[in-house]
Amino acid sequence: MVGWLENLLRSFSGQYWEGGSNVPSDEAVLAEAHRDWLAAREFFDHATDPDLIDYAILSLQAAEKRYVYLWKKARRKSGREEG
Repeated sequence: MVGWLENLLRSFSGQYWEGGSNVPSDEAVLAEAHRDWLAAREFFDHATDPDLIDYAILSLQAAEKRYVYLWKKARRKSGREEG
């Protein structure tokens, strides 16, 4: 299973099924999303099989969109959103 998916499932199990006592900070979630994005880029760079290339492209797009969403959310929350 892809690392970011494992992390997502692990965070859901920790937050929702065990009472939510270990909810990560926004900064930690953003940093994790950035690491996932970099990992998806690395996977894409090394994918050679046509089916894996398709998967890598979709994974990279999803990771990028998640990171950008969380980044914008953090900027809005900090009051530094422009425009």
